[in-house]
Amino acid sequence: MSFTQRVKEEILQQKFMKRREKEIEIYAMLKIKQKVYHDRIEVKVENILIAKRIYLYLKEHTKLKYTIKYSISKYFGKNRIYIITIPNQYELKNMLKLINLLDKIDMLKHKKYLESYIRGMFLVCGYIKKPEKGYALDFFIENSEDAERLCNYIDGIGKKVFCTKKRNKYLVYLRNAEDILDILIMVGAKQAFFHYEDVTVIKDLKNQTIRAMNWEVANETKLLNTANKQITMITYLIENRYYDDLTDALKEVINIRMENPESSLVELADMLGITKSGIRNRFRRLEELYNKIIE
Repeated sequence: MSFTQRVKEEILQQKFMKRREKEIEIYAMLKIKQKVYHDRIEVKVENILIAKRIYLYLKEHTKLKYTIKYSISKYFGKNRIYIITIPNQYELKNMLKLINLLDKIDMLKHKKYLESYIRGMFLVCGYIKKPEKGYALDFFIENSEDAERLCNYIDGIGKKVFCTKKRNKYLVYLRNAEDILDILIMVGAKQAFFHYEDVTVIKDLKNQTIRAMNWEVANETKLLNTANKQITMITYLIENRYYDDLTDALKEVINIRMENPESSLVELADMLGITKSGIRNRFRRLEELYNKIIE
């Protein structure tokens, strides 16, 4: 079972406290999935639990006449596609009006309504990548207005969300782990939230460890490069008999470096009892002398 499927099945176990919240979730699903024909509308979903959720709502809260059946998809590994068909009838016109009223509600002013709306959208057109493989929450939507509306709602609650056209659909997507965690809580996927959070914490710790190791390796490489450059310079000065002409301070720094080829400047400064800037100054004077000689 995919991670997306696990999250959706967890959401589908929820019980609603208020009928209005249930309506908004169901209407959001119907708005995205409905296909309107001259004599009926059809709602096609691939998940039997989602089909059952819509079916039970219609049965308990409407007087609509409808049928439900399934067919075998030719394109998705022979999965079942569940089709709810609602013929033209007076009650259907009323329901379609209510569905269209979703566009009139300012969801940002009603926290529970917004949660229900996003939950419905995720159930029928959402995808969430397994956190071990990366951070991605996607909504694939056919209508540009619905995609823009969802994007504005998610942006309105302070999440970093993007919207783009991909092939023949519109993609609303999030890539920030913390934002995805917040959406999981909003839609009621608490177990998925805890799993996602655990994975992100472990990945962050691993990344911090890798960064620390890389920083340490980079520092060691820099230290060795600096030391090798200094030893090359010192060896040249000694072999070409410039050592005896140097001041005692420069001889001292030459001797300590040759005795400690892998030590850092801070360690050398401590050995000599001088400051780091002091030992830098001595090596700078040696380098100036060396450059002047080899020119």
